[in-house]
Amino acid sequence: MHRVKSDLLSAHIGSKPSKTWRAICDGIDVLKQGLIKRIGDGATTLIWACNWIPRTGIFRPIASKVPEPPVLVSELIDHTSMTWKAELVRNCFFDFDSDVILQIPLSMRKQEDFWAWHHETNGLFTVCSAYRMLVETKKNREDYFGSCGNCSDVQRIQKEWKHLWRMKMPSKIKVFCWRLAHNSLPTGSVLKNKNLANTANCKICGAEEDTWIHSLLQCNISKCVWALMDEDLLDLLASLRFSDPKYWVSYICCNIPQADGIRILVTCWAIWYARRKAIHEGIFKSPFSIMIMINRLIEEFEFVQGIDFKEKDLYQEKSRTHNWIAPQNGLSKINTDAAIDRTGTKGVVAAVCRNDQGGFIAASAMVIPHITDPETLEAMACLEALAFAEDCGIRSFVVALDCLNVVKNIREMP
Repeated sequence: MHRVKSDLLSAHIGSKPSKTWRAICDGIDVLKQGLIKRIGDGATTLIWACNWIPRTGIFRPIASKVPEPPVLVSELIDHTSMTWKAELVRNCFFDFDSDVILQIPLSMRKQEDFWAWHHETNGLFTVCSAYRMLVETKKNREDYFGSCGNCSDVQRIQKEWKHLWRMKMPSKIKVFCWRLAHNSLPTGSVLKNKNLANTANCKICGAEEDTWIHSLLQCNISKCVWALMDEDLLDLLASLRFSDPKYWVSYICCNIPQADGIRILVTCWAIWYARRKAIHEGIFKSPFSIMIMINRLIEEFEFVQGIDFKEKDLYQEKSRTHNWIAPQNGLSKINTDAAIDRTGTKGVVAAVCRNDQGGFIAASAMVIPHITDPETLEAMACLEALAFAEDCGIRSFVVALDCLNVVKNIREMP
């Protein structure tokens, strides 16, 4: 029998541990790698000894800029307005730390700090997320000790890949884009670098170096296909000056209208497919037949996925023509929403309350500096709705929001 005299996270393996206790201690070590303090009033969280900064890598500040820095997180919070003391944070921490600290949302209600699992948005531990964490940690360490170059902005890279995998395209085209981003398409230059070909010449036009740019954009057959596209898309492609295919694919997935991005990527796939047919099977397709294949695929996407490629950017703000849905009799309804300003430096949350007949009761809006994560702002809008209802004395009400992930996380909370 092992008696733990302190809290579980501070338990030690001891001098003569049993196999069971060893296994428990190994599990505690895994927990320590992913547990993080969620900040309430900050009174129980030590700045330099606790994990509390939500980011990839180190969950604590790197270093202090002043000789006698604050000790508790509560010293960094203005408890009157429940906001961060931005000037104090900037003075005490380097930008690498202060930028993340100022983005941590604070509750407007009196709430103690609590532990949460960093690798799930709802803060709940799962074996699956712990396994993913260990695999990613192992890979990062191997890359570090193996001197493999890797980008430090892991979260940004993960979001870029998510943009690609969530695009409404067939899996074969997504895999093609993934291979293109990793520069693993068997172009002439790739084959020569791997000693699989004697030259890097293009098998279609005879150009000296067959790179991904040449195959998809500059080869004779590629130029003929792109010439049949809209001029706006051609101007967009001409403005992209990326030599790294990863940045090229990432820009198309994340920074241009989804319909245009899908059309560009589908066209690249069709050009590559036509090149493979010509090189390996001797079947040459005309630019018009390639364009017909592209348009047929686009029409299938429109039918199956419901994407209208003639409309404007799906990421742009859509005109909302939905009618307001009344709640049950006797209930009030609070509609919430959140947005980010054009500079990307602050967010705003708002709540509007109506009765069951649609009559206006009250409204509330709040600007939140430094926080720009959409899901975080949507969750804070829900908190604002609850506080708003309490201030107005509204007892029977429902809250409506349009962020499915926030709804799921709320329902999964114990």
